[in-house]
Amino acid sequence: MRFICDVMLGRLARRLRLLGFDTVYARSADALDELRGKEGDRVLLTRRSTIEANARTVRIESEQVAEQLQEIRGLVGPAIDKEKTFRRCTECNAELVEVDKSEIESRVPEFVYHTHARFRVCPSCKRVYWEGSHAESMRRMLKELLP
Repeated sequence: MRFICDVMLGRLARRLRLLGFDTVYARSADALDELRGKEGDRVLLTRRSTIEANARTVRIESEQVAEQLQEIRGLVGPAIDKEKTFRRCTECNAELVEVDKSEIESRVPEFVYHTHARFRVCPSCKRVYWEGSHAESMRRMLKELLP
């Protein structure tokens, strides 16, 4: 399952990426129109009341990301693949690549380097990811969404 999140759903886009979903984020109305034209197989998630909901468009009511996830729980829950969670860049949506620890030593805080064994890097924007203190809250979110 692949998604487009409109400009009002940036935090939801990040969470969907953490859950392993290929999710593009439209940063403007023009970008949304362009993405809808060329990415027609994606499900559009929007807060706009002017866009009609249908099988490929879901209107999100809440302004809170946790509540937004609950609104689409029935849609995303059955499609979550635990093997794909935490494998996408939250910024640019690219699939992360596992790297040897020595390759990122200069790019992470010293404490992080010495206390973590596994690291992933975004091949597109070069952000470095590791399982930090937020991982447990992300796992709780995952449990709430799984059927």
